Amino acid sequence: MAEEKVTFSFGKNWEQFVSANFSEERIEIARQHLLNFLEIKDLEGKHFLDIGSGSGIHSLAAFKSAAQRIVSFDVDPYSVATTKKIHQMYGSPANWQIAQGSILDDNFIRAFEPADIVYSWGVLHHTGNLWRAVSNAATFLKPGSIFYIAIYDKTPDTPYWTDIKKKYNRTGRPGKKLMELSYVWRTFFRTASPSRIRKSIMYISNYKTSRGMEFWTDVKDWLGGWPYEPATLEEMCAFCEGTLGLERMKVKTGEANIEYLFKKKRT
Repeated sequence: MAEEKVTFSFGKNWEQFVSANFSEERIEIARQHLLNFLEIKDLEGKHFLDIGSGSGIHSLAAFKSAAQRIVSFDVDPYSVATTKKIHQMYGSPANWQIAQGSILDDNFIRAFEPADIVYSWGVLHHTGNLWRAVSNAATFLKPGSIFYIAIYDKTPDTPYWTDIKKKYNRTGRPGKKLMELSYVWRTFFRTASPSRIRKSIMYISNYKTSRGMEFWTDVKDWLGGWPYEPATLEEMCAFCEGTLGLERMKVKTGEANIEYLFKKKRT
């Protein structure tokens, strides 16, 4: 198996999320986000491949959207265990397969068939080799397949955040907690007006409307997420369209992750 060093355990973070925050409401929010971005009413008859399944809730969202087949894999054993836990909670459906492995492992990925929808949200930039990860993920596409990925945007602040992430991963648990609190204070409250503070409190309170996620889980994910290799919109579109020959369907900006929807052209 190809080496994919995981300095930050996303899986442990997701394990805590599912233990403390899992709910049918969050699953429905995740399901609606998935379908709304794809602009379809369900996944009936579709083969859905979830690369970097994390908590497993988006694989579950695909299952609840009537996907005919779901395949989930992740390099982090804790993520795999969490996905399996959710799988078991819903009766261990036979049409949902879960495996542990890396998108950078050519031998591992050969075991899987092409899918109708290849999904990887906020994952490929954490592999340590973004462009190879995107290229390998695209090998699961067949003519007419949809490629739905979300990748961190590269900005002038990227070097700063690279240093922060390295520091967070070298720090002990008390230091990590202090960094999390400091990040939230500086980002949402330090220089805010009373109206902005009210908006920040509302944003944090309603954070689950963002793909069903949880605020503090995502704070840890952001600060700890290493390896970290963002890309600009122009870089990602040039690679997917020019190098991989995909057709751009949709791009959504405005947050740290840019969401992309590409399609493999029919020949």
